[in-house]
Amino acid sequence: MHALLNVAYTYLPGAMMSVRETIDPKSSMWGWLAFDLWFWRTQRELSLAQVGLIAKVTRGSVCNWEAGRARPTEEHMQRLDAAWCTGGHFERLLHYAKTGHDPDWFKQYLQYEAAAKVIKLYHGKIVPTLLQTEDYIRGVLAGRKATAIEDSINSRNERQKLLTAPHRPHLWVLLDQEVLECPVGSPKVMIEQLDYLLEVSADPLTSVRIVPRSAGFHPGHDGPFQILKLGSGRLGTREVAYVGAQLGGRLIEGGEETEVLGIRCDQIGDLAMSKADSRSLILETKRGYQ
Repeated sequence: MHALLNVAYTYLPGAMMSVRETIDPKSSMWGWLAFDLWFWRTQRELSLAQVGLIAKVTRGSVCNWEAGRARPTEEHMQRLDAAWCTGGHFERLLHYAKTGHDPDWFKQYLQYEAAAKVIKLYHGKIVPTLLQTEDYIRGVLAGRKATAIEDSINSRNERQKLLTAPHRPHLWVLLDQEVLECPVGSPKVMIEQLDYLLEVSADPLTSVRIVPRSAGFHPGHDGPFQILKLGSGRLGTREVAYVGAQLGGRLIEGGEETEVLGIRCDQIGDLAMSKADSRSLILETKRGYQ
């Protein structure tokens, strides 16, 4: 997931061992963690099942950790550190993987988004990509290479399929009033974009609410963010988040930062208009473009 996978044979003291999937530890902190999980296990000549017993997970979970297909929790790493007397090595790697910048974060984010049960979005400047119309995207990306614009449109088209899927997620959107009033492209583009927001908000599983200008300063002014709730049933749930920034963003794999963003989302929601009043404001703003 986070690096090129290959098939190799690696010599370890006392054994010639086959490595089914070797991740480049230089690719990212997640790649380093996955590689070290494999390396320390094979150094001890332990099977996947034996490590699973230590971490209290299945053999398949350990296999997925080593291949970068799944991510362990703090508790799992603490158990390995205690059993292998590493001095907290794996817990520290997990901490920095969660808080550091992953160069391949967007691919992982798209996978999370497609599997999310609940998606919460806040944006104060423009309509979030997931809800943008094609011409609105062209306006946002004006000046970029034509191929980059078309790639963004194709990506958005794929992402928007989840909004009409049978098992679509609950979608909670908070937008500052400025988003409606900031013209992107022509008045026709804005009319179509506002119409699409109205169409999306008509879905009973979707809420689009506007934070009025009169609310003044609020926690969202630090920048846009998104929170995704993943999983259900026997395996439980967890939340991941994305925060926007100039020249890129950052994926947050749970932990205290995600909890803080959850609180901020609630605080912003307390200032937002009701769903019905927000629809009225969108309609009123739309008339101003006509």
